[in-house]
Amino acid sequence: MMSAVTPEKILKDLAELWTGHGKTDDSGTLRACTMTLLIAADEEEDAGILAEMVMEVMHAHPSRAIVLRIRDGEDEGLDSRVTALCWKPFGRRQQICCEQVELRASEAGLAELPRVALGLIAPDLPVVLVCRSLHLFALRGFDPLLRLAGKVVADSRRARRAVDAMELIANHRAQGYAIDDLAWTAITEWREAIASAFDDPGTRAALPRLGHIRITHGAGKPGSGAFYLGAWLMRGIGMRAGVEFRAGSQPAAVESVELEGDGVHLQFTHRGGALHYRSEGIVCHRAFAVSSEWELVRRELAIQQRDTVFEDVLPGAIALAGG
Repeated sequence: MMSAVTPEKILKDLAELWTGHGKTDDSGTLRACTMTLLIAADEEEDAGILAEMVMEVMHAHPSRAIVLRIRDGEDEGLDSRVTALCWKPFGRRQQICCEQVELRASEAGLAELPRVALGLIAPDLPVVLVCRSLHLFALRGFDPLLRLAGKVVADSRRARRAVDAMELIANHRAQGYAIDDLAWTAITEWREAIASAFDDPGTRAALPRLGHIRITHGAGKPGSGAFYLGAWLMRGIGMRAGVEFRAGSQPAAVESVELEGDGVHLQFTHRGGALHYRSEGIVCHRAFAVSSEWELVRRELAIQQRDTVFEDVLPGAIALAGG
């Protein structure tokens, strides 16, 4: 029955977990917690991938992880399970441990999750919600979960239509929710590499002559990452139009970026694990590893202040996607 799953019962289970853990461990255990990390995901999502992401994120951001697995259905049952996530830093005998609470509910029983999650939040610490499935935003009862978090991390790359996902994020931001997008985080290296190219005085002098942007993205339609990059470039160059999207053959969100104008052609290409930059015979190489899911989440959790650049770019990206 739903009444059997309460914050008090789960906290008691956690206390018993740590009591048992202390009796079996003779090397010393350090319980660490810097935030409450809520992760909302569909139940059918690969449990192994989700567990790996949580474990890797914990290394940089020890947290009380509350994993919310949402399934289809009308039943109102709510299940819970508690576990300890432990690892030993290199060269140390003492292990570091964090706690994880897994809550499973149907879409019909979603309304009970905020009440239970609220009772499990670590006192006086930040609360971050990572939403793995954008369709959860539309479910009745999900808004109270959003209100629990000071920061929400979505992922528009997982949506079928980029424009719908970005509009959903923009609408919720307009309601006061601090929502960021992993698709924006994933193009950080592109933005850093392109911006650094304009540190060169000769390249910077060509800015006023640039009038066309060509972005080659992965096979199929451009994703939100390509639209974010296009809008960011338009903002930086001061252009109002002139972005061309071209389908490539690789699975990467962005394969290359070309900036053209009167006698100017700058090209950035991601190939062989590096970003190559070419301009009038000059070729530069910059290491450009593709970040994993957990690396992107870990990077986003390290950002506590508002990302004003993302706020400025989001409307432009929606306009590009809608056009």
